[in-house]
Parts: sequence; structure tokens; C-alpha cells
Amino acid sequence: MRGLMHTGESKTPGGRHGEDASVGMSACLRRLGFELGRLKTGTPPRLNRNTIDWDNLPVALGDETPTPFSDLSSIEPLAQAKERVEPLAQARGRGTSAGVPSLARGAPSGTESDGAFAFLDRFPVMPQIECRQTSTTAAMHEVIRANLHRAPIYSGDITSAGPRYCPSIEDKVVRFADRPSHGVFLEPESLRSDWVYCNGISTSLPGDVQELLVRAMPGCEKAEIYRFGYAVEYDMVRPHQIHATGMTKLVDGLFLAGQINGTSGYEEAAAQGVVAGVNAARARSEDEWVLGRDQAYIGVLMDDLVTKTPVEPYRMFTSRAEHRLLLRADNAADRLTPVARGLGLLESTELGRRRDSLHAERERALTEGRAAVDRVHGGGSLAHTVRQDRLTIEELGDALKAEGVVCPRPVASTLHAEARYEGYIRRQRAEVKRRASEERRTLPEWLDYTTLSTLRTEAREALTRFRPATFGQASRLEGMTPADVTLLTVLVDRARKSRTSA
Repeated sequence: MRGLMHTGESKTPGGRHGEDASVGMSACLRRLGFELGRLKTGTPPRLNRNTIDWDNLPVALGDETPTPFSDLSSIEPLAQAKERVEPLAQARGRGTSAGVPSLARGAPSGTESDGAFAFLDRFPVMPQIECRQTSTTAAMHEVIRANLHRAPIYSGDITSAGPRYCPSIEDKVVRFADRPSHGVFLEPESLRSDWVYCNGISTSLPGDVQELLVRAMPGCEKAEIYRFGYAVEYDMVRPHQIHATGMTKLVDGLFLAGQINGTSGYEEAAAQGVVAGVNAARARSEDEWVLGRDQAYIGVLMDDLVTKTPVEPYRMFTSRAEHRLLLRADNAADRLTPVARGLGLLESTELGRRRDSLHAERERALTEGRAAVDRVHGGGSLAHTVRQDRLTIEELGDALKAEGVVCPRPVASTLHAEARYEGYIRRQRAEVKRRASEERRTLPEWLDYTTLSTLRTEAREALTRFRPATFGQASRLEGMTPADVTLLTVLVDRARKSRTSA
């Protein structure tokens, strides 16, 4: 909303390059009574890959054995995938794309639209694009220092806060003045274009300065810039004005999701879209749907937004979750498959039946594996050996196989984590159970917190501003202490009794 792009002294209205800004929405929301803020983000220049000295830069590869997001995908090392797919390509009369820097490993080029490869049962089936590594230089840092007065962040043209953990190259040079260089990844943007994303040098310096910066990096001495980097300022709605469902407190039926709530525009925005979309679909006749902080990182995200108004673009980190040992990647299907089924997302389709079959198979393997891991024999149990850091995931899988229990790697990964962190996981589950009643107990919407004179002023102000839905949310507000929550419990009970008897 009211997006404004900055490149040096140049200012252009827009949400991002090639897209118009939403100009009227901010004024409309203000008229409705919403409190708005303003944030900024940035992006690096894009280069022409054909003008980069690609072959003389170090290769930056992805994981040799990628971990798929879906448990419907099995895992296969890239080298093995290449051996499997290449003969199929050659049989069809075409070899792999040798000599093309962007397609160095994996399946042959063109597989993204080739029916022969589109539904192979193992991962990956797509070509793997190699990135290259370069770095900033002392000469580049000197150019930046000499032109800071032309950077909107330092000239005063931009005053809004940007993402703390994705600083611009100007910020890096100023804040980390002792560093002689910073790493830069050159990332091809697509299988079928020669645009390269310069990950690590987000900037809003003028175009002429960006030309000097890029050509000061090894391998980029002759690089052509397709598009200059720029910063974007935009309006957002302070998210203490929404419920954890994404629906606004001021306007029933209006749901907000994405950067408008003060988060980044990546996974955080997509996650909010899931929550808001589900609840919008259920709004007329079904109960609201909210994930807990102990169920998923989406639950942590939504709870943070409604209890802690971000002063900079919010990013999701594992460190934000107090129960992160319960929120592991290896147990995501165990945590969320029942939730998906409850929402009707796993209907009686072939895909749903296959997922149900895989889930049942995983449950069986986990049950057998847990029994085998805890079984004591010889020098002790496998769990004890894992806790002593003497068994890797692969070695645990081999040991279980020797016990007659065949566990796929994802199951072995779960068993390994459960054994290694058993004591900590048990404590986190006990804490979740202890706080469950607090998380479920709702606060009345009609309560005027300003009348609770025995509460500290800071606590009253926090409750009035955020209007938490539950005692659990109230306990996480800035300005609320455990003593405040205890007193609030007494005051709410008293207010409810008084309202009932009136």
C-alpha cells in the first residue's frame, strides 16, 4: 500500500518493479479506524549471466540429498537421480544439457514440461541449477562509503524500518566496518532465462554507483546489469488489530494476510494466507480455526503478530518458538495430518488414500522402531547410544535393520531426535500440558480494562491496546508480568459474577 521505490535520488510509485502501488487502500483503512505503520524492504540488482565469468567462480551446490517438503515424495541423492534419468533422456534422442552453466546436475533440461518425466515417483525430477559464489571487496566498500550520502536510507529519504536480518550492502559496510568482505551468491532466477539474482548486495544506491559496485566483485568485472536494485517503502496495518484467525477486530468478515500485517512477503505471508483463507471459508457457519504455538510455526507466527506489534518486517525463526523441539521438520506430518483431515483437506481421493496409507505405514514403523530403540541388551539401549552422540541417523537405521526393524530415513530421523532429546522433549510436553487451560480460557470481549484500577498501568495499557483473546495471549503481551496475569484472573472472575448478577 502506497508503495514507493527508491533508487538513489529517484523515487517511483510502485509495489515492486512492474507493478502499480495500491494508493487508495491506506486511506480507506484509516477512515475505518485502523492504525497504520510504514516499513521498507529492498532487493539487489539483477545481472546478465552471459556477461559473468561463470566458470572461474566457486560453485555453490544445494544439498546432495534434498529433503522434500511433502512426505509423498521419497528421497533420492542427486547423483542417483541423474543416473536414473539420463538413460531415459538419451533413449528419447536427447542428451543432458552439457556446457550450460545453469543445468549442471540432475535430470536433463526441459523436464519441467516433459510428460515423460513429470510424474516420476522419486525426487528430484527437475534440473538442478548451480549457483556461484563471489564476494564484496575493499574497493567496493570504499565506493559505498564515498556515496552513502546518495543512499536513501542515509540521506533521510527513507525513515521506515527494514528487515534486521537482511540488511542492505550499505548497512553491512557501515555496521560491520571491520569486515574486509561479505559473501555474495549469484543465483540464476529460472531454468529458461539468463537473469541472475545477486544475493547479498541488496541496495538502493543510484544506478551509476551500482555499476561500480557490481564490477568490483570477482567474476563480475564485465557484468551487465539488467535491473538496478532498489528499496521499497510501504504501509502496513499494526497487527494487534487482527485476531489470530486473520480477521480484523474493527470490521467483521475482513481478513488481512501477508506484508500488510508487518511480516516479510515470503513464507510468512503465505502462512497467513492459509490461516486467513481457512477462517474466511468457515466464517459463516463454522468455528474459527487457530493453530497453537505447540502445534506449528504458523501458530507461533500468528500468536506473535497479535501479541507483539512488529517494529520491523517480521521473519519467522525457530528461536521464536519456546516449544521448538516439538516443532521439528521430521514430525510435521505427525503433527499436522490430523489437523488437515479435520479441515477436510484429506478427502477420499487417490491422493488422500495414498497419504493415509503412508501415514499408517509411518505409524507402524515408529511403533516398532521406538520399541527397538528402547530395548536394553548388551551394553545398553540404542537410545542410550544415541544420547551419547555415538550414532548418526544412518547408523541408527542400520542398527534397527539388524534388529529386524526396517525404517525409512524420515522415520529413523524422528527416532533419533526423540532419543537424543528425550528429557527436553518430555519437559516441553509437560509445560504445554500445564499451560493448556490458560491457553483455552477466553477473556470477555466486553471487559473495559481501563476500569481495573488494581492492575498496573502498563498492564492495563497493554490489555487495552492488544485486546487478547485468551489468558495465554495476555501472558505474552509486553508489559504483562506473571503477577499481572494472576491478578487478571481474579478480576475477570469478579467481573463475570458481577455481570451475571446485574
